Amino acid sequence: MRPILRASFQLLICFGIVTVIGCSRKAPEPVVAQVGKLMIPLSEFRMRYEFTPHLQMTKDSKRNREQVLVALLGEKALAAEAYRRKLSNSEKFKTYAQQMEKEAIIEALFEKEVATKITLTKEEVKQAFLQSQSELDLQILSFETIEQAQQARQQILAGKSLHEVKRIFQTDTFISADSVLTLTIKWGQAHPNIEQTAYQLQLNEVSDPVEADGSFFLIKLINKRTNAMITEADYYREAPRIQQTIRERKRTALFAEFMFSLMADKQVKVSREIFDFVAAELEKFYPIQDSSNASARLHDPIELSPDSLKSKSLAQRLDEPFARFNDGTVWTVGDFIKKLSVSPFRLNYKSRHAFRNSLSHLIRRTIELEALAQKGRKAGLHRSYYVQYQKKMWTDAYLAQQLKQQIIDTVTVSDDEVRQFYEQNPGAYLASEMVNLQEILVADEALANRLLQRIRRGEDMGRLARQYTQRELGRKSDGVLGYFAPSALGNIGAVARTLNIGDLAGPVRTDDNKFSIFKVLDIQKSEPLPIEQVWSQVKRDALTEKRIRAIDRFLVKLAEQYQIKINHAAIDSLKLTDLSMIVLKQHFPNRTAAPLVAPLHQAKQWEQHVLKY
Repeated sequence: MRPILRASFQLLICFGIVTVIGCSRKAPEPVVAQVGKLMIPLSEFRMRYEFTPHLQMTKDSKRNREQVLVALLGEKALAAEAYRRKLSNSEKFKTYAQQMEKEAIIEALFEKEVATKITLTKEEVKQAFLQSQSELDLQILSFETIEQAQQARQQILAGKSLHEVKRIFQTDTFISADSVLTLTIKWGQAHPNIEQTAYQLQLNEVSDPVEADGSFFLIKLINKRTNAMITEADYYREAPRIQQTIRERKRTALFAEFMFSLMADKQVKVSREIFDFVAAELEKFYPIQDSSNASARLHDPIELSPDSLKSKSLAQRLDEPFARFNDGTVWTVGDFIKKLSVSPFRLNYKSRHAFRNSLSHLIRRTIELEALAQKGRKAGLHRSYYVQYQKKMWTDAYLAQQLKQQIIDTVTVSDDEVRQFYEQNPGAYLASEMVNLQEILVADEALANRLLQRIRRGEDMGRLARQYTQRELGRKSDGVLGYFAPSALGNIGAVARTLNIGDLAGPVRTDDNKFSIFKVLDIQKSEPLPIEQVWSQVKRDALTEKRIRAIDRFLVKLAEQYQIKINHAAIDSLKLTDLSMIVLKQHFPNRTAAPLVAPLHQAKQWEQHVLKY
């Protein structure tokens, strides 16, 4: 498993590798808390604490534990009530529960069949240690196909910059069109394929295409910093972490080999006609970026299930065969839709071509998953403690969320409540501070200083901007940028915020190592916006607060029905790591290591009630 930052380049960079499989445990473990008959075992508390972000993380470890405990007890209380209301009888829940059991069985099988075969050598650890003493600065471009990556590399070798190639291929659109993704990595922090290539590059060399997680990357080494003072003590201090990383990577490689051997005699046929039909129908419900179905791009993907398709044309073919196996097993279209609705594998919505490729890949991965789960079940792993507690953890969280959604869906706010919320929160709806600058941006600091002196001697700044500025926006407007929030201008905005109208400043070094001189033409101070302009936002915020109060009241009432028990000694004795990040399962890339903990720190009555125990 590897932790990732959702806002960052999630297929590439990671910050440490974490193992959360503990399948060897054969006996029940201490219970840290309980609501009615639903328990929170020690392993669940640890996983839920370490592998989901803490929105209100503090330096007080005790307080952090209390917040997670309050949230988990709230979840279990909601789950207990959901079971009482028989929400667990729905077909949707049963499909989800079966899927989570299969995934836990596979993890247990992985540990049983693969983990025992992992070996490490001293040479491997030493080589990794030496690489870990170098920090690399990389520029990276990503592509959907190897052909695109190869064409892009040819253009770079012909003299085009990475910035130009990025614009030509319209790749990495999650960052500015004028920027190239720049990352700093050390050994153990990136995908092994990326890492292996990066450490072999010479300064300013661009790699051949590198495959990682289904995408293809070009990597340019722009800087390398190496620790020249390495001691034997450094090696022995770092060796345990390095060994763990190597062992985890070998787990992944051995798992792939194990999967290949398992699937060697398993054959499956999906007709092109039924695949194309199902793919075309699914494209109506998913926001494919180049889809001709314009309405599909306006909405998030539906929560797919046979029930959600009852009024669609696909529903008419749910009972038709979708996949036929050589052992006689048949999946109907409806079977596949169910599996897709709870799949731990990603679909790619970038284009119709990418979507269909990812759908085909998902079918193959789903077949592998089913085969592994079947093998694990035959070995009796579904009866293991690990599988049972994992299934319970995930299904409790699922039911709690279902009931919570039912409650908040009943909450509405009136116009009077919206106005009252606006009046009670006067500082929450302010117009952003804006500045209007006239600027000249150049690559040379000395030139920037000369231009500044010329302006101070009375030369026309607009004329100089037309002649010298490298900012395309300013070249056509005498250097006038228009109104921007200071925060959008980086270092320039930070300096502008300290100036008065008419002040001239610079040179200021920008994030891309250019130099800006500028005059402040106007400043619009932050002030409250009229309620008419922010009505939608105020209504949304007022509704959110009212929903929190509704959940708070509901939980307090549940405390009267379900007895709460807390084992404070067990919680206090736990040694926990404050990771505060989302962690994904390496083998199931669309699944978090544990269900995300929904914070309840704003449910004050519930928090006060729980902390009395």
